[in-house]
Amino acid sequence: MKISCIIHTRNSGETIERAVASVAWADELIVVDMESTDNTLDIISRHNAKIFHQQIAPRVDGIRNLFLDKAKNEWIIVLDSDEYLPDDAEDNIKSLLNKYNSRFDAFAIPRFNRIAGQIMRGSGWYPDHQIRLFRKGCVKWPDAIHRLPEVLTGANRLLELSPPDCLHIHHLNYKDISRFIRRQIEYALEDVYDPDPANFDFSDYIARAYENLALHNDPETDGDLSHALSLLMAWDAVVRGILHWERLDPRPSLGYLRALPFALEKVPRRKIFFRKLRLRHYATAYVVRRLISIAKAIIRLK
Repeated sequence: MKISCIIHTRNSGETIERAVASVAWADELIVVDMESTDNTLDIISRHNAKIFHQQIAPRVDGIRNLFLDKAKNEWIIVLDSDEYLPDDAEDNIKSLLNKYNSRFDAFAIPRFNRIAGQIMRGSGWYPDHQIRLFRKGCVKWPDAIHRLPEVLTGANRLLELSPPDCLHIHHLNYKDISRFIRRQIEYALEDVYDPDPANFDFSDYIARAYENLALHNDPETDGDLSHALSLLMAWDAVVRGILHWERLDPRPSLGYLRALPFALEKVPRRKIFFRKLRLRHYATAYVVRRLISIAKAIIRLK
């Protein structure tokens, strides 16, 4: 079963080599470049890739849809330029397709996120399922930042892989906290907001800030970094609320003091509890698996 891989790039010289090397087994490699000015295209030219050029866009999400039809094969896997697949990806993917080809049109793959030199094991950053392997014509992205694509053939045609014993995407997110902050600001500025003032309620954003603070705070799994990131994600929700308010015409009252008590009532505490319980299960299972692997390796050495 043949597979096409599509990678989107923009000044990706630091990471593109690893991304491309991880899918060298793919039957077709398509690279969509948005006016890179570094050595991205020089690196790609050393590989057998079809290169398409795209004007710089504020969001890559909507751009993905424009190039899905360029793939010549039935199955497509999409990667960002700062992602890569493990060495056993080819076997894992072909095994999935051979087993589930007739039952599913898309697969949600868990993703390891590396932030400030640390692979996140919980804190809402894992398992971070991404719909990236799918049948051509069955998936469509919204033109909005960090939204999952829609499976056009129905949710029952999507299979979410169960970690830890499955294929994973590896994501080299941010080298340090400064880059994290800079990127979150860029995402907030470039995102799409509902233009109808009647639908704006600042307490929704405050509630999301509380939710982010709770979901991303997991020091037992990710140490102090989880404290820092949970605070930044809470801050991100507030920033987005203010940006949304600024872009409305006419602007409704921000009413931030009144929003605080209303926001507390909107915080989905039950959802947070069960999601954190589920995430902790994934994190614990991964740690146990790694410890078993290390123990087996030690035994073999002996």
